[in-house]
Amino acid sequence: MRLYKLGQEQHASVFERVRWTEDSWQATWNWQREITGRTRGEFDELISLLNGYHKKDQSFDSWVWRLATNGVFSTKKLTTLIDEKLLSHSRTRDATLKNNLVPSKVEIFIWRVLKQRIPVRTELDKRGIDLDTVRCPLCDDDVETTEHSMIFCRHSMEIWDKVYKWWKLDSFANFSLNEAFLGKNNRPLSFLGSKIWQAMEWTCGYLIWKNRNRKIFSNSCWNGPSGLMEIQLVLFDWISSRFKHKKIEWLQWLSDPLQYCID
Repeated sequence: MRLYKLGQEQHASVFERVRWTEDSWQATWNWQREITGRTRGEFDELISLLNGYHKKDQSFDSWVWRLATNGVFSTKKLTTLIDEKLLSHSRTRDATLKNNLVPSKVEIFIWRVLKQRIPVRTELDKRGIDLDTVRCPLCDDDVETTEHSMIFCRHSMEIWDKVYKWWKLDSFANFSLNEAFLGKNNRPLSFLGSKIWQAMEWTCGYLIWKNRNRKIFSNSCWNGPSGLMEIQLVLFDWISSRFKHKKIEWLQWLSDPLQYCID
């Protein structure tokens, strides 16, 4: 600031005062008076910073993103780095967050759900984001917490009930995120059967969240039957392409998925 005020031509650019000539910086200053003391120290610091920068021929100033080897920012690279950072410790600590019957995006989503890190409205409000309301965008019956969005919203509960009936189980009665996504079927399941059951829970939660976002961003929302069908289709596609131990038949899958879970 002092250097700026002491300049006779205060609208001059740095380019007009400092030029790259013969592989070095040459400065031409036009002061109102001789600079001394603290002002001289600021000037010397400025010159030191400039001398530490070596201009390449025919190059222009540009931003460099140091997290990429080529210096170019990309959303894809940033997403990868964030996921690696977030999951670096969870992979070793939370063994239940690994299930090779679903895509990694589902594993990541469920991990975020259990850590209360999905952008439901109460969490956005805590972070100072101005919202018209923090109530659930689907039912408007209560504020939207992670538990409400995934479990207690009547639209989510309807889907869970239909999925449980599809598996010939009692109505959905889980009251915590751990019960919903890390719970156990009340029937004796094989090791692979437990993985299929867990894949069902995770897929259900993942698609409930996608349905919630469709309502917000495109004003479309599936009802109970269409939600169940999407879960059946997506889960069948994921499991049948990854399940190498036994071929899964579509009609049998619709009628009784538990047959693939019990020895």
